[in-house]
Amino acid sequence: MSVKISVIIPTYNEANTIVATLKALRAQHPDEILVADGGSEDQTAALALSFARVLHTDKGRAKQMNCGALEAEGDVLLFLHADTQLPPNGLETIRCLMAAGKEAGRFRLRFDEKNWRLQLFASYTRLHCFSYGDQAFFVTRDLFEKLGGYRDNVPFEDVDFYTRLRKISKPVIIPEPVITSARRFTGAGCWRQKCINLFLVGLYAMGFPIAGLKKSLYPDIR
Repeated sequence: MSVKISVIIPTYNEANTIVATLKALRAQHPDEILVADGGSEDQTAALALSFARVLHTDKGRAKQMNCGALEAEGDVLLFLHADTQLPPNGLETIRCLMAAGKEAGRFRLRFDEKNWRLQLFASYTRLHCFSYGDQAFFVTRDLFEKLGGYRDNVPFEDVDFYTRLRKISKPVIIPEPVITSARRFTGAGCWRQKCINLFLVGLYAMGFPIAGLKKSLYPDIR
């Protein structure tokens, strides 16, 4: 029996990226695509309708991904950012891994701009301790439900999810990278953005309340 993968894409004002992402994804013949839109004020939802089933949800990436998971019909849930594209055989690789008994995993990452700093940052994604949502997490439905999905009351829903996941399973890191936008780094400056990321995640890992800091230092760029 073949593994059915539901791809869930949370969006908010992604009209500039969503079509390219969905076209690249459709070329791999996914079983199901759900775009969970958090109230975009641009044409994101309308553009996505030609490629995917669009769900209208409250804003918040965790809430949007949980909504998509609830509506999905697949055995495996793949969470993909709107500015990220899978490697050419990404879905088939996941199917093979899941058919072999794996429960979860993610891809390594590469940015869409050539810059030695970005290449350095991307190299860290071979390590489990540098696991974030733009690396396309995938997980069996059973395991996702066992974890209770994404928590919407934490500053970094992706870090929290992967940390909890590793406590009960051993995720696979696929070496072929996803390609993701470098817009956050190019907008803020590579070193500055990396320092902000490490600072916030470090404080979060140590248990400090960082909601206010994250809001001021880490604007919601999708």
